[in-house]
Amino acid sequence: MKKVKNTLVGLCVLGSASAFAADWYAKDNLQPGHDPTMIRYEDGYALMTTNNQLSLWTSEDAYNWKAHGKTMTKFPQWIYTYAPSMEDVWAPDLYVMNGEFRAYYCGSVFGKRTSAIGYTASKSIVPGTEGYGWQDRGHVFHTVATDKYNAIDPDVIKTSKGEFWMAFGSFGLGIQLIKLDPTTGLQANDDKTVYNIARRTSSASGGAEEGPSLIEHNGQYFLFTAWDKCCQQGANIEQTTYKTAYGRADQITGPYKDRAGYNMATGGGTIVLERYGRYVGPGGGEPFQDLNRVRFVHHYYDNAGDKYNHIHIRDIVFTDDNWAEMGQPFLGRYLSAEAEHGVMTRAVSGDLAVTRGTKASGNEYVGYVNTKGSNIHLPMNIMQAGDYLLRYRYANGGTGVATHSVTVNGKAQEVKLPATGAWGEFPETSVVMIPAKLKRGGNFIDVSPVPNGENFAELDRIDFLRIIRDTIPGNGFDNGIRIRLNEKDELAMKDGGYALFENVVTDSIKSTVVSIQVKNGSGKLALRAGSKSGAVLSECDLSAAKADENGWSVAECSEMKAQKGVQDFFLTASGVSGEVFVGNIMFKAPKPVEPESSSSEEVDSSSSEEAESSNSECNPDVDECSGTAIHTAVMPRSARYTVTRMGDAYSVQLNSTSFHQVYLLNSMGQIVAVRNVRGAMAGSEVRFENLPKGNFIVKVK
Repeated sequence: MKKVKNTLVGLCVLGSASAFAADWYAKDNLQPGHDPTMIRYEDGYALMTTNNQLSLWTSEDAYNWKAHGKTMTKFPQWIYTYAPSMEDVWAPDLYVMNGEFRAYYCGSVFGKRTSAIGYTASKSIVPGTEGYGWQDRGHVFHTVATDKYNAIDPDVIKTSKGEFWMAFGSFGLGIQLIKLDPTTGLQANDDKTVYNIARRTSSASGGAEEGPSLIEHNGQYFLFTAWDKCCQQGANIEQTTYKTAYGRADQITGPYKDRAGYNMATGGGTIVLERYGRYVGPGGGEPFQDLNRVRFVHHYYDNAGDKYNHIHIRDIVFTDDNWAEMGQPFLGRYLSAEAEHGVMTRAVSGDLAVTRGTKASGNEYVGYVNTKGSNIHLPMNIMQAGDYLLRYRYANGGTGVATHSVTVNGKAQEVKLPATGAWGEFPETSVVMIPAKLKRGGNFIDVSPVPNGENFAELDRIDFLRIIRDTIPGNGFDNGIRIRLNEKDELAMKDGGYALFENVVTDSIKSTVVSIQVKNGSGKLALRAGSKSGAVLSECDLSAAKADENGWSVAECSEMKAQKGVQDFFLTASGVSGEVFVGNIMFKAPKPVEPESSSSEEVDSSSSEEAESSNSECNPDVDECSGTAIHTAVMPRSARYTVTRMGDAYSVQLNSTSFHQVYLLNSMGQIVAVRNVRGAMAGSEVRFENLPKGNFIVKVK
């Protein structure tokens, strides 16, 4: 009996390499701002920050921002009653209440508790549209110099019970909470209590806690606060010690406890974000609900760049037991993880070194992935459950094969990383593909070295490629505009809207026949390649949809040309009246597809026993071979190459000099590994070793 290790090996490409051209490399957009607040609206995002008279930015994609200037051209006179020498308003919080957009803000005398909170409102958030125009609504709450807490840094939350609350405060007694009247936006009359929900008790900290923000998730409330010293930048950047801590509660008024069970009102708090690499002082942030995920916007200071403030937007990734972890900063793509933004656990000092390099995505990568016990933890939100390929970009400048352990949601596999010829360089060919099953929602990837003599590898990034065979669920989108998830978790689209589905592996799609499940159908839906205005792959006339099961109708779409490689798909809506609800996007032929005549029985490597030999077949016209069980049989003489298998290794002997590449494919037709053999002599051997259990096909071109 011989066990086959769950191990992967080899460099590989998938379809067209151009799908992963250098413009996919991450780039930080360096949007400036302190104490940011963001809100999702139908056509994108709105952003405000502090100390700029409530300046406003909007964006369709949360990456490219358009500045609209100051919304508060002069300060309201009422606020000087409470903060007589106020110079600017701070820490705004955007929220939708009573059918309008409201921006809560505070004014204060710096370093004192003579402070007040007010709000201004507009019917529209987009300048130049109907209803846009901010009107100040006046005083909400204030403190005086003798108070033990401070009326700054407001943050509003609506609970699942329909109540509105506002957290605020800093230093002294820390963070407070009051109830709001949703109609007036002012403090509610039915509950005047000021609840103390968080307080730093350590004398060393000086009570440094501020910038509260709240979100509800799965019936529990999460309180995020900023700890320690903020806002030292430029030449003083090293003095900044800002970080983000949180706790959760079953009731909005607390108690909020951290992951160790300590009450935040008596000094507790789990650190969820702090300085790493060149990213100093990540804090002053707030969570907000996006279309299908919770995100967290915060500021940081770039210690390797201008040393001044910028913002990051991250996913909050929730564990199965509903604790929060911080995901990647959003750098333009949802299904990508930059190694340098992972949570590092170092077994020795100097291990897992975040390194600058112009040939790496984001100009950074993780080097010295060397020591047993070191780990890179990467929380990821994935919106579509199913089979994925993890496109693992690495560099191995040594001469031998390195090994990493890659654990996905607790399931580990060892990954062999052959030499790439250089350190700190990550070309498109410097990848391996790692198969994985991912959940909808929070997924957790851990990377650790498996020491193997002097053989090591650096890690740049991981792309998550969704393997599509016959279905893309409509609710598995990554983002879009004029769309939402309804109460039944269905994708709802309005006219002019689109839904983005990143990183679709098109090679595995079984059929070019396309149909879409819809409800309330009118107008047209189009599946496009690469962008919202990209080439139409298939178009569907919803007026011709035919009734199906469970209240759905099915719209038959134009046939799609066969696709290759990895693409972003965009589903666009036009001519839609009201909303159309989208179920599944289906790629299915009207009848089962017969296997191609050139295909032969596949190799089954799931058996743990070795057979002495068995017959196999090759088709020399299409240069494709496969066999049964574990075999050593020589292929027919008419074949231009022969395949031999012993244990977990394949040997391909080339009987011709005309070949350029040898591919190893899985049963879905996905490329697992590839070898370049241009110029090889007849009789040359190519080997594939340490393969996982499964069915494989050898193909030569």
